[in-house]
Amino acid sequence: MLMTLFLLVPTLLIFLGLQIIGSVPVTFLLFYCWLLLAPVTDFLIVKKATRRQTLHALGLSFSRKNVWTGLVTGAIFLLAILGGGYFSHTVLFDRNDLTELLARWNFTGAHIGGLILILMVVNPILEEVYWRGYMHEKLAKHYRPVTVIVLTAVFYSLYHFLSVIPLFAWPYNIVMVVPVFLAGVIWGYMRHRQHSLLGSIISHILADIGIMGIYLLFLT
Repeated sequence: MLMTLFLLVPTLLIFLGLQIIGSVPVTFLLFYCWLLLAPVTDFLIVKKATRRQTLHALGLSFSRKNVWTGLVTGAIFLLAILGGGYFSHTVLFDRNDLTELLARWNFTGAHIGGLILILMVVNPILEEVYWRGYMHEKLAKHYRPVTVIVLTAVFYSLYHFLSVIPLFAWPYNIVMVVPVFLAGVIWGYMRHRQHSLLGSIISHILADIGIMGIYLLFLT
């Protein structure tokens, strides 16, 4: 029951922030506080772990091969996102409708630069620490590696589904969840095989830079 709660809370917070409150800044506050405080509280208070044990459990150990894997996969994701967005943005979304939606969500104004920076740096770090670090470690105690990788990818994709539905035109909003799931599987596999989270963080950062590149190119 507790494990299910930890898997579902990020989605519930995204739903509350975007669908109920309708504010990106509020969503960020709720979502990132959970991603940060849940693992920190569990490892440092509940388990009374040392700093080294906590970093190891979260996969925050250095691996040169893992870093290179992250750079290569991230570069592929970055180019694929920018290329795909460049050639298909006219069918993926309506510029005016999407601009109005982002304005209603308060993803605009003087603080837009800070929000973009959060999405490109803070978001990938906290998401990877939570899903491929914290939840991966918790699930690995009960399930086989392939099950852990798929479960973390599924629940990672779940709240992205809530955010992409209003952003993209039908049926592309449904299809757009597929690459999110595949990326989650790849990052989970990297974490499992190379016993480090740094590569998936690097890869995730480059992917999010690509997404923000599409926003800056076609929505500003």
